Amino acid sequence: MSFFDRFFSFLHKPQQPESGAVAGRDRNAPPIADPKPNKNVYDEAFKVEVPDWAKGLNNTELTSQLREHVKCHYAPNFGWKKIMTAKTGPDGNLIPEYDGIAGDCGAVKSYGLKVAQRHGRTMPYKYVDLNMAFRCCCDIPTKCPFLQMAQNEARSVNMRRR
Repeated sequence: MSFFDRFFSFLHKPQQPESGAVAGRDRNAPPIADPKPNKNVYDEAFKVEVPDWAKGLNNTELTSQLREHVKCHYAPNFGWKKIMTAKTGPDGNLIPEYDGIAGDCGAVKSYGLKVAQRHGRTMPYKYVDLNMAFRCCCDIPTKCPFLQMAQNEARSVNMRRR
């Protein structure tokens, strides 16, 4: 490369890489996978059968019955939530992410980010859905990943105290 080629290269815009190629990456390398989209509601739990005490109840009665049947000591608060995404639809309105009964508790608030990072997300979970409520909050609390994280953290803190 001559002196004038270098001089004129500073005056011109740099060339854009070919489509599909990223600067500094091999063209034959596999594409970078996009991270999973972030969600506010943890709905990774398995679909569970509606318990006998919850069959035939409307949404207002169901939230009060959920409070009475909670077995977890974090005592989640359930209510009707309509959570919107940051994306707009073709009509210009926000797209709803979740519309239904959801709950939140201290374990979800404290350990939502750690559980979300285990699932490949970058933003914390803020609520749990109705399936999670039936499966963990009202049936077997030890199945809840948020409670497991809280118990593991408490166990590790107690080990360090000794």
